[in-house]
Amino acid sequence: MNRLFTRFALLAMTAASILVACSGGSGEHHAVQIKDAVVTLEGPLFAGPNQGQYAFKLDLAKELGSAYREGMTVEAARITSVDVASADSLGLSSFRSFVVSLASDNADVAMQEAAFKNPLPEGASSVSLDVSSEAELGSLLQQGTVYLVLDADLAEDYLEGNRSLTLNLSFDLTIKS
Repeated sequence: MNRLFTRFALLAMTAASILVACSGGSGEHHAVQIKDAVVTLEGPLFAGPNQGQYAFKLDLAKELGSAYREGMTVEAARITSVDVASADSLGLSSFRSFVVSLASDNADVAMQEAAFKNPLPEGASSVSLDVSSEAELGSLLQQGTVYLVLDADLAEDYLEGNRSLTLNLSFDLTIKS
């Protein structure tokens, strides 16, 4: 029995060593947040999809603080949460759905849909979007300026002006040195 346990333990340690060696160094994980990003939908707004955007640059030195070391880059990135709230007194009742995508100025890096909510809960003043588990955003966040694109589907026309929404996003970044 002892000999069987020893063989099993040796086999398990070998398998674990192979997995670690093949992983290629997974990098360090860091949480990064974008708070109170205001996206304005420019009026007049018509029923159906309306688009607004928010531009930002990921500054690793600023985001990581004392954990930052020269030469660090984003190896991979995923959105872990997106919350949308009305930045005006009208609430979200006139919206049917939201889609959040990220894009860059680099035509070689495709826009990625990162989160969505369809339909929105009745009477909500804020909503947490469903995050796409397939959206790999590392190559987008390496591009310098990143555009957060919000597609907001309105149930009816809003001709009286603009609508503003506030977004809070959380990212999980894998950083390599």
